This record gives sequence, structure tokens and C-alpha cells, in this order.
Amino acid sequence: MSGLSFASPVYLLVLLVLLPAGIVVMTRLQRWRRETLGEYGDAALLAESSPLPSRRRQTTRVGLGLGAVALLLLALARPQYGEREIGAGNSGRDLLVLLDLSRSMNAADGGTARLTLAKRTISDLLAASPHNRVGLVVFGGSAFLQLPLTTNYAAFQRYLAAATTDDLGDPGTDLGNALMTAATTFEHEGERGYQSVLLISDGENGRSDIGPALTRLARAHIPVLAVGVGTPEGSPIPADSTEAPEKWHRDHIGRIVISRLDEGDLRRAARETGGVYQRWSPTVAQSLALDLARLSQRPITSSDARERVDRFQWPLALAIVFLALEQLLRMLPPRRATA
Repeated sequence: MSGLSFASPVYLLVLLVLLPAGIVVMTRLQRWRRETLGEYGDAALLAESSPLPSRRRQTTRVGLGLGAVALLLLALARPQYGEREIGAGNSGRDLLVLLDLSRSMNAADGGTARLTLAKRTISDLLAASPHNRVGLVVFGGSAFLQLPLTTNYAAFQRYLAAATTDDLGDPGTDLGNALMTAATTFEHEGERGYQSVLLISDGENGRSDIGPALTRLARAHIPVLAVGVGTPEGSPIPADSTEAPEKWHRDHIGRIVISRLDEGDLRRAARETGGVYQRWSPTVAQSLALDLARLSQRPITSSDARERVDRFQWPLALAIVFLALEQLLRMLPPRRATA
């Protein structure tokens, strides 16, 4: 909304009450003054011997005084027109979220898909720790930066909600590639010493050694907060399509593929970078928020916030002009009074 509004509209009510009352009072006062002067003699004769101000000047002075009061009340009501961006300063960190979109994240160990639990955890963490800059890296067999670091949580949530295991052509899992992408991203974005990685995966890493990526992250003092989604007992992986003849995904010899939580590389990533590892639970987001709060933070400014623009200066300036004119008329020598 960019139209005219008032931050303290109660003063408008005061204005609506006082202004008519003031006009009535000043009108009666002027009439009483004329009647009182009439009791002493003719106004034209009194004007010859007394320095009386003219009725026009008196009316003008009264009008200026009432106008100044009205404008002061209008200024107190704080008229606002238009909007502007503001820098909302808070303390936080640069947090890069690595979300596993491999096929195994469709497995539902406890009746809910791992990817659904991962997204829920990320959203809960952002709600519990709302002052970070966040970015999103999605990975499977490949990895890429889906959303650069931003304070716009609404945009992040849109990207997060839209992420599915169909987004990546390679359905495998390469944790090393995901962590290397995070290290490369932080070389170009964020502030050194205030960077963190949130890795959410079932840990099934069949591709590469995560050692080189962890070395880069450790040298840059970037801790990895790792969350393992799934259970060691595992769960079958659903078929790639609901139209498939089989409910479950099968390997090359026809066996149903069981995906199990593999915590080895997740624990290693946390250990070698000074981060923490946690297995998924309903309270893991609150625990992660506490872990982030323990890390050093820096002021982060968001330009996404907007505020209404105060325009009280306009009526206040006019009120000062009216008062100055009223005083000027008071100081001018009076003219001959008229009836």
C-alpha cells in the first residue's frame, strides 16, 4: 500500500473535535468584543483615538492561529505516503543448505519420505533462526547452486518447495561433489569466518572421496552441520513413476532396492570441519538452531524490508509559517477600525 495513511490517527479525531469548537469559540469572542466596544461609543470615533486593529486583521490572525493548531495536530497524526526499502540489521551467518535429491530420498522409513522430512527440517530451522543469509545447493550424482545467498526467506522457501528428485538426471549420490560445490560457492560469496554448511542426506555415497572437499572447507573454517535422514534398517525405494508396473525400484537382477542410512561420511564431514552430526528427529531443527547460535555471528542487513514514509514535516512546516505570519500581523501597527 503506497497511498496516504496516518500512523497516529487518534489526533485526527482530536482535530475533528477541537477545530469546529475553536471556530465557534473564536466567532463568539469576536462578536462579544464588537458588542463590548459598541457600549463605549461609535467604533469609527474610537478608532480616531485608540490603536484598535481592524476586523479583517483580527479575523486573519484568528484564522492563522486556528490553522496552525490544525496543522500541528495533523503533524502529530503522522501522515505517511509511499514506501521505501530499509536495511533491517540483524546478527547471523551465511548458511548454505545442501539438499540431497537422489532417488533414495524418496524412501519412506517411517511412512514419510526422507525428502519431505528434510524439507520440513530446513523450514523449521529457518523459522527458529530467521536472521541468516541462506542459499540452496541441490545434489544427487551432480550438484549445482540453485539459489545464491539471500535474506529473502520467501524466495528460498519457493525454491525449496519446488525441489524434487526429478530435478536431476543422475539419480545417484555424490557427497564429495556437493561439498566441493559449497566450498567453491563460499569462495565467491559470504564473509570468511561466518560461513556454515547444512548437509541433509541419507548418506549413501557411492561415488567419490569427500576428503578433498573437507580439506577446503576446514581450511576456510567452514563447519558442516550434517543431518542424517532415514534409518539403518532402511526402506525400499519407490519406483520412478506411479505408472510403473512395480511399486518398488529393482536392481539389475530384479531385487527390490533397500536404501539404508549411512552415517559414516556425514559424521566425518562434521568431525573434520568442526561441525556437528545429528540423526533426524522431530526436534533436530531446534537443536541445529542452537548450534548455529553458538557460532560467531555478524551483522546482516536485509534490503527486502519496507516501511511507510513519514510526511509530517509538510504540515509542521506550514504550521510554523502560519504562526510566523500571525506574529507578524500582531507586530504591525494597527489601521483604523471599521464597524
